[in-house]
Parts: sequence; structure tokens; C-alpha cells
Amino acid sequence: MNNEIRTCSATGLSDSSWQWILAVCYFLLVAAWSLGIAFNGGPDESTHFFLLEFLKGAHALPLASEPHDAFVGAISGHTWQKGEFWYHGLPFPHLLGALATTYVSSWLVSPDMLYLGARSFNWLLGGVFICALFRTSRASGLSSVMSAVIATIVALIPQVTFVFSYLNSDAYGLASIALLISTLTHFIQSPTRKRALYFGLAIGLMLMAKLYFIPALVFALVMVVSVRVFKNKQLLVHLPTTLIAAVVLAAPMLIVVYHTYGEISGISGQIEFVNLHRLNPAAGFGTCYYLCGHDFLNTGNVWPWLGLTFKSYFSVTGWMNLFLPNAYYQLSAFALIGVIGVAIDQIKPLNVTESRQDILLDYVLPLVMIVGLFPAMTLFSLIASQNSLPQPQGRYLFVTIPFLGLLLSLTAKRLEERMVK
Repeated sequence: MNNEIRTCSATGLSDSSWQWILAVCYFLLVAAWSLGIAFNGGPDESTHFFLLEFLKGAHALPLASEPHDAFVGAISGHTWQKGEFWYHGLPFPHLLGALATTYVSSWLVSPDMLYLGARSFNWLLGGVFICALFRTSRASGLSSVMSAVIATIVALIPQVTFVFSYLNSDAYGLASIALLISTLTHFIQSPTRKRALYFGLAIGLMLMAKLYFIPALVFALVMVVSVRVFKNKQLLVHLPTTLIAAVVLAAPMLIVVYHTYGEISGISGQIEFVNLHRLNPAAGFGTCYYLCGHDFLNTGNVWPWLGLTFKSYFSVTGWMNLFLPNAYYQLSAFALIGVIGVAIDQIKPLNVTESRQDILLDYVLPLVMIVGLFPAMTLFSLIASQNSLPQPQGRYLFVTIPFLGLLLSLTAKRLEERMVK
């Protein structure tokens, strides 16, 4: 299929029109959900707002030891007590975006609702996210209608919609990964200078995301190197453009954060958080999951941990306390397993003329990496829970969410081609 076609003959809508429709509808959906969430009604929202409020009030970055005195936010009206914890040492591009939307929103909403103006940056990121999913599917060769369906399926996972509805950094990570996959797919197909630039900018965005989103960069690196070695020797002709774009976008913030806090990983903040809660019996510090005495796995702890991780991957909203009926989680499990099963089944050649190299490079390699992300990230999350505080949260597996769009796209394209042949 010619991926440069920009109009769907079945609907008469251009790709641009489809993206506007998806973005506006999703923006309105997450905005409506956000209106029903009180301030700090999602995990750690106040810690993000502290830095935002400080930036707005002091026009400078706070020290790691802030707040030194009780601090009342002008945006949220929330009061942070002296010495209250917040996550320092992390890049904060999402908060710069929230600061911008706050200034714009101050002309539109009353002061007591200004926190919604900050959240609205994540609403915008939701639009970016669903459009990037759509573009990835189109680049895979699917029709506009099918691309819109796949983008909608992934975006409407309840936990995903919830993440875009309040102020947090995971929404930024999801949007950045979706942009990375989209620009990577287009770049591999046609490595022009412009596409190399877009790919570089997406890499720059990813360099400012949290550590548990970095595996997306590994995926991109493996794909680029593999295509360069086995398929297109000219793929990296515009490599300087990609690298310069990534550095120019990411370096200023990374340098500022490192200069201020001595790191860019947020590990010191995480260590401080663990130390604050290690003596709280409810926090479960010291819970053993593996290598517990004579047992390799403590199944009494591992199975509940896995169950809550799985549920919160699809939907445990609020402060990890609002669940859906069990039937939803069962259906989600069957759907995920079914998609992976169908995807694996499509490894077999479409016909006798399809080369093994094409199958391996275009389908098997991304499939193995996407499916492998699930156990890999689950294992890393389990290790982190044992060595810090037990946190069976699906958001630590959220790097896989945008890749679900790619998995569905690749599988749907092979099914479509198989039916045609």
C-alpha cells in the first residue's frame, strides 16, 4: 500500500481530519473525567504541583530541602507543610507545559478552578498520544478507519484515559513513546532529513522521561541498527541531524536539573521517599517476593502483587482504590493473551515468495521485543518492590501501552495481507 495516501476513499476524510477528530474527542473525554477528580485525586499529583507552584511563584527551582516553611500554592490553593516530600532530581518538561497552560487558563477560568488549567496540558498530551498511535498504524499500511479504531482501542484503556486526566509525568512519557514509535516507523520507511529531524526530536523528548520509559529507546536503537545492517545501508545518512535535534531539545533541561540536584534520575528522591515510609507497617517495607529463605518464590506475596499490578495496568483509578468489576479484568486478560497469540501465529510466511529476512526484520523482531517488554518490566518492578517499597502498580509497565498500538497494527496488516492473498 502507498503510505503517502492522505485521504480515505471510504469516508472522504483526510488523515489530518481524522487526527483532528480523534484529538478533539479524546481531549473532551479526558477533560470531562478530570472535572470529576478533586485536586490531588490521583497518585502524587500534589508532588508535581509543588514544583509547578514554586516555579510560578519564585521563578526558580526549589532546593531539594524545600519547602522550608509552610507554602500555599497560588494555582491549587493547597498547603504544603515544612519539609513535606516532593520528587526532586527529575526532568520536568510536563510542568513547563502545565505552567504555560496555567497562564492561558487564568484568562478563562476562576482562580479556584485554576488547577484544571494546569491539568489541561495533559489533556493536550492525550490528543498528541492518540494521533501518534493513528500515524503509526497508517505507516504500517492500514486504512484510516482501521488506524482510528486501533488508536481508539489503546487510548480508551481506562487507566490510560485516567493518566491523561490529572497532572502527572506518566502522561508525558506515554505521549513521548507514541511519538517515538510513530517517527521511528516513518523514518525507517523513508529516512529523509525531515524525518530524521522528527525522530531526533522524539528521542530528545524520551531522554527527559522517567527511567521506566527508557526501554522504548532500546527498542528504537535495536530497530534502527538492524534495519541499517540488514536492509538499508543509507538509513543513517542523516544521523547528525537526528543526534543534534535530540541534544538541542533535551540537553538544556538535563543540564539544569543535574546542576541543581546532582542527578537526572530522581533516585535520591525515591530513596528519601522510602526512608520516610520504611517504618510505617502499612507500607510493607521488607516484604519478600523472591529468594525468601529456602523458597525461590514466595507465592503468597507474589500472586497478590501480580494481580494488583495487572489490574492497575488496565484500571485501578483514584489513589489505587477504585476498581472495576472483576469481569472487566478477566475480559482484558483474555483480550491481551488473544492478541499476543494471534500475533505470534502470524509469524508464518504470507506466501512462498516472502523472504525469511523480511519476516524476521519487519515482523518477528518488533514482535519479540514488544512481547518481551511485559515480563521484563514486570520483573524489574518486582525487584524494585522487594528492594524499596512494595508498589504493585501497572504504571511501571506503561512503556508497553504505545507498543500495543504497534503490535495491533503489525498484526492487523499481516491478517489483511493474508486474506487478500
